[in-house]
Amino acid sequence: MKKLIAGPGFPFVAPFALFMGLLFVRQKFEAQGWWLYGICSLLVFGLIFWLRPRYHGLDPAPVPVRNSILIGLGAIVLWIALDPWMPRTGTRDNTFPYEAAFQLGTAQGILAILFRVFGAVIVVPIAEELFWRGYLMRSIIKPEFEEVPLATFQPLSFYVTTVAFALVHAEIGSAILFALIAGWWFIKTKSLKAVILLHAAANAGLAAYVLLTKNWFFW
Repeated sequence: MKKLIAGPGFPFVAPFALFMGLLFVRQKFEAQGWWLYGICSLLVFGLIFWLRPRYHGLDPAPVPVRNSILIGLGAIVLWIALDPWMPRTGTRDNTFPYEAAFQLGTAQGILAILFRVFGAVIVVPIAEELFWRGYLMRSIIKPEFEEVPLATFQPLSFYVTTVAFALVHAEIGSAILFALIAGWWFIKTKSLKAVILLHAAANAGLAAYVLLTKNWFFW
């Protein structure tokens, strides 16, 4: 176990693996899903915080903050606007997902929504980008991925990562487009922090849209 934790891939894979594993467990407890999602997000955030010394010096490229945010918001506008014509798995179920929480009280309902926003805007962008573009994109190029500079472009790794990212999202078509945009920005900026910021801005934009329009199927 110590060897696994000390390995170069652990900081990139562990947060994403923990998040996906906890989400799978959460699906088994539908009524408790609202607070289990919060526990899941907090545990993954705690793991990332614990691992933070191992990320120091990893990503020295400057971060174009404004453009990363603007591109992220533009990408989510495309995601939403093109959704009716994009392939997806399952149906667009617009059932309010936090009914069980609000039945317990307004405070619990608001907390459930805050948990969702925290997970989507803070935890998911970091965990996903560490795995998809920090680890997978490089490990396809070379098993000793740490020897491959961040944002190295190789067509096979770029497009396999794009498709793999899309396959874990219900909105497969929109996710492919988003992954292409995020991958392009990653390669252009050479910055993992820039693509994390792009992803966070996109998820924040989607959260605002969902809360304003009550199109819950996007969540």
